[in-house]
Amino acid sequence: MRIAVYTGPKLLEISEIKAPIKLGNEEVRIKSLYSGISHGTEMGVYRGQAPFFSKKYNPDNRLFLKADSSEKWGYPIRSCDPGVWYLGYSMVGTVTEIGENVQSLSEGDFVYLNASHQSEHIAHESVAVKLPSGLDPKYGVVLTNLLTAFNGILDAKIKLGDIAVIMGQGVIGQLVSQLAKLSGAKVYVVDMISKRLKVSLLNGSDGALNPNEGVDVALEIRKKSENRGADVVIDASGAPKSLNESIRTIAPEKTVVVLSWLQGDTILNLADEFHHNRVRLHCSQANHTSPEHAQMWPFERKLEVCVQLLLKLKIDNLISNVYEFEDIAQAYHTIDEHPEKVIQTVLKY
Repeated sequence: MRIAVYTGPKLLEISEIKAPIKLGNEEVRIKSLYSGISHGTEMGVYRGQAPFFSKKYNPDNRLFLKADSSEKWGYPIRSCDPGVWYLGYSMVGTVTEIGENVQSLSEGDFVYLNASHQSEHIAHESVAVKLPSGLDPKYGVVLTNLLTAFNGILDAKIKLGDIAVIMGQGVIGQLVSQLAKLSGAKVYVVDMISKRLKVSLLNGSDGALNPNEGVDVALEIRKKSENRGADVVIDASGAPKSLNESIRTIAPEKTVVVLSWLQGDTILNLADEFHHNRVRLHCSQANHTSPEHAQMWPFERKLEVCVQLLLKLKIDNLISNVYEFEDIAQAYHTIDEHPEKVIQTVLKY
């Protein structure tokens, strides 16, 4: 089977390894059809900027701590190595074989798997998500991103009539914008790439602001809200400069929901509006649910809702680039060097 391997910063190749032969009784074999590349999390690994290259994460106290060389990530990094979960996590495939006790899946089913860039997978049936009938299977690659976006909407607590500003219109920002609109908000989107803003407007956003065109985002939102500021700001940009603008844009005493994983040096201005307007920042890390929502929104319920949302949301124009798996190095290079050309990049097997 073919797998993706990072051999160094910004260096990718495909390797061959022997595929497992025997299935467990409750396992299925899945032939990969598509996988989505994360334009945020994965690029931190691709660029060699992820904290795991210099620190060790302690799951017991949930701190990043100093680490010796044996505890840090080092190259090469293979997508199938145990404990490596940043080399692809959005795969869609078809079930080609089932274990003798499998009950929920059949051969030929299209499934989503939180799994890496490789041509074949074996997984327990409980973690393979059957996709809805009638869905173009490649649209399923956004399911993890949709779960992240949905978590952000829960944290944002949008109310009917709210003015919501979504910073960043990559694929997660695009999904958040559509969900915010479904929640009853008036949605303004912000990005420095005009292509992304045009897609967002086509998909229902009420207005688009491009700082590259000299727009003062915070001031424009004040003009649209009788000087109140935004009721909700969700930052999905991954850029510290954007997060600073989110702080300026939110109304006093309100909360900026941070969906992005801001990697590397993050410089925030915590004077000015942050201090004088008593702004709150809330990280909406997708692997956890806020305690106030956790009882009513366990992962299983979020997953069920998001699978059905795949049929309702506009996804076709979010998939901007499809590459053959063999061209994975070019796909990553394009995301890294030419973000203006991409929203969601997909690998085809």
